[in-house]
Amino acid sequence: MPSDLNRAAVERLAAIPRTPLVTLPTPLDAAARLGDALGLDLFIKRDDLTGLGLGGNKLRKLEFILAEALAAGADTLMTTGGAQSNHARLTAAVAARAGLSCELFLKGEPTDARTGNLLLDTLFGADIRFCGVVGYDEIDAQMAARAQELAKAGRKAVAIPLGGATGIGTLGYVVAFRELRDQVAAVRGDRQMTVVVAGGTGSTAAGLILGAALWAPTTRFLVVSASWKSDILTAEIRRCAADSAALLGLKEPSLDAVQVTDAFVGPGYAQPSEAGIAAVLTTARTEGVLLDTTYTGKAMSGLVAINASGIIEAGTPAVFLHTGGAPEIFTRDAAAFGG
Repeated sequence: MPSDLNRAAVERLAAIPRTPLVTLPTPLDAAARLGDALGLDLFIKRDDLTGLGLGGNKLRKLEFILAEALAAGADTLMTTGGAQSNHARLTAAVAARAGLSCELFLKGEPTDARTGNLLLDTLFGADIRFCGVVGYDEIDAQMAARAQELAKAGRKAVAIPLGGATGIGTLGYVVAFRELRDQVAAVRGDRQMTVVVAGGTGSTAAGLILGAALWAPTTRFLVVSASWKSDILTAEIRRCAADSAALLGLKEPSLDAVQVTDAFVGPGYAQPSEAGIAAVLTTARTEGVLLDTTYTGKAMSGLVAINASGIIEAGTPAVFLHTGGAPEIFTRDAAAFGG
């Protein structure tokens, strides 16, 4: 039975403002052919199908972030990321839906190739700025300076950190975990599972872990880094989970049942790995589901490799959280996939 503390936390969560953006619930698809190939009872949680802006995990976070921004009287959303940032694309889409301006401060040099997410940023009407090869601390400073400039003109800008990795944003995946738990219970009759997710800024994993602490504490997690070293990613997961837990009056959740690996990053962030490409092809050709090469392809390659180690208990389902990112595929030629 849930504790009084957990009940109070759930009540607090329900009371926090949230702007509906996501088409709910997202499907939980049985991946029988891919699961058979891996020897797993495998499901794919389709958070690539969240709806607005071609979907993806960031939309769940933006429901809470947008509500907070609107309450603060914002007329402009600003955020950062790489040139093919899914978070930037969805922030632009959300701003368009809400009637707000959007300014994107993207890491890297300007490019004439406005494909994939960059094309969509443009279609959603975002003002795109390339900040050069600098750290995100420098980009955050640029956003803060721009917000001050807009304030002098009587405007109100809200700067959203990289990946929406804030305590309030992380709540999106606390809520998502309960949805997932209920879906697994409906098809399996139990709530025991291992959840596999790509790790970018760590906020999605943090929300899921905090949700599991509330509703299914025996859940195990495999977090496959797309960029950062495992110790850095683990620290960010802990930070986001602690910040989100504080909003709900909870203590920081344990990470004892969480495995974080950086073994599948490959050549680097946003650079395809051989194993990631193979995972994209296998998933497409067994399930008709598209992964991307930056996040979900690498996460699936991690699942394929680590599965042999026995991380997933026999007879318990494995759930691969599909965090979206398909627009990135359209920046690449078929030759990248051996075509």
